[in-house]
Amino acid sequence: MDSTDFPIGFYVKALVRYLDAIQYDDDNYGHAERVKNLGHVYAETAKYFAQPTQQAAIKAKPARLDAVMRSSTRIVVYCWTMVSLDVMVAISIYVVHIVLLDDTTNNPALEMETFCGDLIQGKQQKHPFWRLMNAHLTKLLSHYGGYCALSITRSTLDYFQGCWVEQHDFLGYPGSESFPLHLRRLNGLGGICGGSLFPRSDFDEEALFPQIATVIAEIEPPVAFVNDLMSFYKEYSNPRDQVNLVTSYCRVEGISQQQSFDRVVADTIRSSQRMIEVLDGKDPKIAETIRAFTHGYVTWHFCDERYRMREVYERCDDSPDGLKFRQYYDKAMEVGSIDFREWAVWPPVDGEELGDALADGNGRAKFVGGEVDRVSPLGENGFVSSLAE
Repeated sequence: MDSTDFPIGFYVKALVRYLDAIQYDDDNYGHAERVKNLGHVYAETAKYFAQPTQQAAIKAKPARLDAVMRSSTRIVVYCWTMVSLDVMVAISIYVVHIVLLDDTTNNPALEMETFCGDLIQGKQQKHPFWRLMNAHLTKLLSHYGGYCALSITRSTLDYFQGCWVEQHDFLGYPGSESFPLHLRRLNGLGGICGGSLFPRSDFDEEALFPQIATVIAEIEPPVAFVNDLMSFYKEYSNPRDQVNLVTSYCRVEGISQQQSFDRVVADTIRSSQRMIEVLDGKDPKIAETIRAFTHGYVTWHFCDERYRMREVYERCDDSPDGLKFRQYYDKAMEVGSIDFREWAVWPPVDGEELGDALADGNGRAKFVGGEVDRVSPLGENGFVSSLAE
């Protein structure tokens, strides 16, 4: 894709402003512990999705599913550094389901007509995403107190609704100034990130209620804005990535892309600093959890090849900002760039490697055996993720 006209100097300057503002320095793990955690979370995630029920319901090709599991493993291990391995696995499995919902060509309206009534009455859902997600969601929520669990559930509903809007490629009508942030809040996953940082095994939700409620409120903007900032290069010339906050601001307010991006940069810095400042002097474990998440989130963006930060590194000049960006990039690569072959392995199933266990002879997801409740394949009547592309 053509990014030759991309304003690389301005972009690098914006990234450096943000990284300076948070004093980026990811010291969450030593190398050996990071590799160990990656290997454990990936193996348990792969084992879950090799189950017959999952294989019958997921249409994604084995290579695609494997890429999604690698991405979910890495973001969880890098960002949720303070939770137990069991909680990491539960979040990773959740993220895979979310990723499979991320992009769609099919309208979910028909299968969602009875969603609310079925939810209230405890009936089985018609949409395949909810059939799959609900089977795992209770396991994830069991790790949390009531308030955090409600935040995760609410944010899951929001995310589905946001994907539904994005499926229509709708950026908002001119003059609808509330629409861009409304959509970004829906699909930003802030409630999920905030709520899932505080499992009941590590935090007394009732005793720390004001602080946890504050984190869930304050983490929502930076989770979205940092992603918008670090996605800007990869989305700049990709037609599939044009439903985003920058282009939405341009559409509804009639401003230039430069003006819109300036706003996102300012909001990214302000929201990140505010979250840290508000929690200053509060419970030290909560403060450390937020710091670890913030720095790990940046490392993940640097290390995930989809964001093409290596290209930014190679294209920036030797200006002070360019040199400083390279220092930040090198620091992130030093702690977070780990070859998948070191950790993305899973024990064979009946003598088969993971890719074989997840596929039939035509490369499609294979029904491994046994009777399952028939579910329309996710990606056929529902959503398919673009994360692995």
